[in-house]
Formats: sequence, structure tokens, C-alpha cells
Amino acid sequence: MKLNQRELPLVNFRRVLPEFLGPGGECFLEVDARPGGSINPAYIAGAEALMLRGSVAQRRLERETDDEAYVSQGYKAAQEITLERLGLLYDACVIEWRTNIQDDGKDLVCDRANFLALCEARVPEIAEAVADLEGALVEAADDVDASDKATEKN
Repeated sequence: MKLNQRELPLVNFRRVLPEFLGPGGECFLEVDARPGGSINPAYIAGAEALMLRGSVAQRRLERETDDEAYVSQGYKAAQEITLERLGLLYDACVIEWRTNIQDDGKDLVCDRANFLALCEARVPEIAEAVADLEGALVEAADDVDASDKATEKN
């Protein structure tokens, strides 16, 4: 079936980051996105596939008898799942993003590869911003869902 899709509201996220990450002065990360969570069919489908891959990876890991290999493989699997989750967030939610974060003194090209590279950067302020973005997108979905339920009751 090809049912009509809900029009998802736009979520605008902005985070001011430490000056040392930018060209001098205010450094920022801005994202225009669709909500994640239960109202976004692409997000749900991707999350279900990701959970399946995570369960398969966990099952494989349970068969490992060598402690060092178990820990090493578990760490690697967790990193892969996290990066896939952030890739899903980008693919299903992010419409456009902007930043003036500098990479080797140059502006970043705001594309998927650089978004994920930022997610992998070990900079606490960037990690916190990405986690807050993810939370804001899920919260936006919850708000729409709650609004829909309130409308249904009336």
C-alpha cells in the first residue's frame, strides 16, 4: 500500500560550541531536521534493522570464549552500532546542517561524511551536542505524538 505520509514538523537545533573549534569568535552547530522516534517511518524502519543487527552481533559475541577477544569484539561492535545509529539519525532526520567548526584551518563541508566524522571526533562538547540533537529529535516526535493523542480525545 502507498498511504499518504504525515508531514513532519521541522526541528531547528543550534548549539554554541567552544571558540577553539571555530575560526575565532562564536563557533556553532546548527541542524534543520525532521523528528526521530515513532512518527518518522524511515527512522523506525532503520531503528528496527539496527536492533536486529545489534542482536545478531550480541549473539555472535556470546559464543566467544576468549576473554580478550570477547572484550575487543564487544567494543568494536558497540562502536559500529553507535556509528550506524548516528548514520540513521542523519539519513532519516537531518535535512541540512551548518557549522563553522574548522578542520585544519578550513571550513567543513556540511555533508554526511563530515557529520559522522564529527560524531566520531573525541571532543566532549561535540559529543554532547550530538547527544542533545538526538534527544531533541526524539522529544519532538513525542510532542507530536502527544498532541495527536490529545486531538483524538477531543
